[in-house]
Amino acid sequence: MIHASAKISYAVVCAAGLVLAATGIGTFALGKAPMTHWVLMAHVAVAPFFALGLAALALTWSGLSRGGADSPLSGAAKALLWLVLLAGLVVSLSGVVPMMPLLGTQGQHFLYLTHRYSAIVLTAAVLLHLPLLARRKGNA
Repeated sequence: MIHASAKISYAVVCAAGLVLAATGIGTFALGKAPMTHWVLMAHVAVAPFFALGLAALALTWSGLSRGGADSPLSGAAKALLWLVLLAGLVVSLSGVVPMMPLLGTQGQHFLYLTHRYSAIVLTAAVLLHLPLLARRKGNA
């Protein structure tokens, strides 16, 4: 059984992720990169909710994703959840580290590309994970 707190944390990550994907990936896909004005402000304003939701997701779902045969999740759902957590961590860190004067121009560019492509991986992992949750063990 998946507890309400786990469902809420997943919903927060998905809701914040939807805004972040629309402002980040959407802007890039429409050929309007880099983000500016209100789009950038929305992206930056929602990012902390995503990070907090990701931390809650790790706390509430990690037990379900390492359980044995009694886990309500399939092996693919477990693997995708760990991919979501890993990609989310990379997205978060590659978004925060450039705000500190630690790296030069090349390092900033590398982190920008890391942020972009790990966000795409994260989005794909969530989109693959959601249908598996709907068909989890014991639901049928």
